[in-house]
Amino acid sequence: MEIYNFRFVDDPKNQNLGLTIEEINLLQKETNLRFPKIYIFYLQNAGKSSNVFQVETNANKLQKIQNELRLELDKLNLLPSENILCIKKYEGYDEYFKSNFETYYFFNLSENKWNPTLYIFEEVCINDLWNAFEKRITKAKENNFIKFINEETDKKYGIRIKKHLKNIPLYIISIPITIILLIILAFQILKDKILNK
Repeated sequence: MEIYNFRFVDDPKNQNLGLTIEEINLLQKETNLRFPKIYIFYLQNAGKSSNVFQVETNANKLQKIQNELRLELDKLNLLPSENILCIKKYEGYDEYFKSNFETYYFFNLSENKWNPTLYIFEEVCINDLWNAFEKRITKAKENNFIKFINEETDKKYGIRIKKHLKNIPLYIISIPITIILLIILAFQILKDKILNK
C-alpha cells in the first residue's frame, strides 16, 4: 500500500492550502502533462500555499518553465528523450558572485515512480577563483520528493519527536564516547601544565 508520509505542519501564520482535484486535473490538461500520484497528493494538501516548498500552479507559468527548462537541457544535450515535469523555478541573486542564478526543480516522468526523485538543474561554481560555473543536474540530497519535503520541514520547524526517538540509540552510544574524549582532553591539559612548569 502506498503511504503518503509527508510531514505537513499546521502553522497558523503560514497555512498549507491545497488545490481541488478538479483544479489539478485542469492543470494537467492545460499543460498536457501527467503528474505523479505523490505530486497530486502534495498539490491537494499544499498546492495553493505551502509553508515549506511553494510550487508553480498557474498553468501558463507552469508551461513556460517547462519550455525554459527544456531549452536549457537541450542546449547541453541533457535528457533529450525524457519526459520531464518542472514544478518550480527559483531565481535568486548571489551577493558573493554579484550575479543572478536560476534553479529548476523537476521530476523525470520517464522514471515512472509514484514517489519520484526530485532533480535540481542549476549553475554550480566549479572554480571560485576564476568565477567559473557549470550548469548541471543533481538529485535533491534527500533522494525522493517525500524525503525532500520532510527535510525542508525539519529545517524550518525542527525535527519531530519521532525522529528524536529514532536517534536515541545514537544518543546513548555518543554519551560514553563523549566522556572518554573529555577524560583524554583533561589528561592532555594536565600533562601540558605539568610539562610547562
